[in-house]
Amino acid sequence: MMTEQQLPLNIEGLEQYQSKLDSNSSAWLKAFRQKSFAQWAEIAMPTVKDEEWKYSSLTDVVSRRFQLATRHQLIEDRQFEAYRDKADINIVLINGVLWGDLSDLKHLPHGLTVTSLNDALAHNNTEIQETISKLSVNDTKAFLWMNQALFLDGVSVQVAKNAVIEPLVHIIHVTSGIAPDTIVFPRTFISVAEAAQVNIMESYICFEPVPYLSNAVTDMRIASGAVVAYCKAQAEAHQAVHVGTTRIWQETASTLDSFSFNHGGAFIRNNLSIMVKGEGTHTIMNGLYGLDGNQHVDNHTLLDIQYPNCTSYQLYKGLLNGKSRAIFNGKIYVHSQAQKTNAYQLNKHLLLGKEARVDTKPQLEIFADDVKCTHGATIGQLSQEEIFYLQSRCITQEMAIQLLSKGFIDDIINTIKSDSIRGKLSRLLLKKFPEVKL
Repeated sequence: MMTEQQLPLNIEGLEQYQSKLDSNSSAWLKAFRQKSFAQWAEIAMPTVKDEEWKYSSLTDVVSRRFQLATRHQLIEDRQFEAYRDKADINIVLINGVLWGDLSDLKHLPHGLTVTSLNDALAHNNTEIQETISKLSVNDTKAFLWMNQALFLDGVSVQVAKNAVIEPLVHIIHVTSGIAPDTIVFPRTFISVAEAAQVNIMESYICFEPVPYLSNAVTDMRIASGAVVAYCKAQAEAHQAVHVGTTRIWQETASTLDSFSFNHGGAFIRNNLSIMVKGEGTHTIMNGLYGLDGNQHVDNHTLLDIQYPNCTSYQLYKGLLNGKSRAIFNGKIYVHSQAQKTNAYQLNKHLLLGKEARVDTKPQLEIFADDVKCTHGATIGQLSQEEIFYLQSRCITQEMAIQLLSKGFIDDIINTIKSDSIRGKLSRLLLKKFPEVKL
């Protein structure tokens, strides 16, 4: 085993932590962790010399010495209650550990099973094992392998065949009670069986002004004919670094309506990879990021279409103020056998800050000859004519800017079909972009 100084990231007390993990792991999980650790130890952390990281430097992260979370309890409960709607099925994890006392696990609807990920793997859940092994490794593989080697717990959410889950399943990842420069490893596995229907939201939150690193991984399998609405909402502490990896396996005639929302954090990197493994799928990949100050958000998406007669729609929007920076790299890869593909991709930005910056790169790689694929990107500022028009109607300049910005945001927020998800995101946005009242 490599020493801590030789590893890609400096983490204190690693050997003792690993020993504890091994003693509490099943044979499969122990071997899985050890393989992942070996892969992680052999790879260097990405730098700006790597094409997929050219705009996002990890120099500050690599130079720090991290410690592992030792406490798994909620410190701030008053603000936390705002995230718990009684109509939802709330599943709460604190520093990566499932917290049953704060979760709604006693009266789950028929067809929904929620367990600790460690418990699921201890009982040799072959579906989780097989799905994780099938999912591809993307350009956050250093962080993926680190998570797989060091995650302490997590949650497994499984929806049975033909089940229709009416309430929103809200997975709340809370970082709480940590010292500065702590690293946490949220981990989620979601399985939606044939012809099932469910709405799922994952929230990442922290109420303490502490710098930390959240290395989060979510794996999802959507079986044939299933219908899934999935939203990832990132509202970390403003000093936080969040690197998220989401990998989705989508099968025949299934429907995925996904939404990525970024609000908090200092440095955010999101990797969303969707592998289309069946004919006739429909995939929506929308996203919104509202940034200010010196926030840095890097969204990388991949839609890998391997079967014919599939449709997809992607719209990512960014509203940037201050000196914030946004990076978008969206790739649609159409294999030669994926004939009759219909794919659309668009990235739009509205710059409010004079020093805000955007780097956008929508991509199409097409190897089939009977497809309809389009992509584009726009970057702009508010029209002075529109602002002047509103001012001529006795509206202040500040309010005019807020109105026009709100229209830019509402356009994509209103694409979310779930009232519960849409309401939660709107409340988060109000903290940064106050509601305009005429």
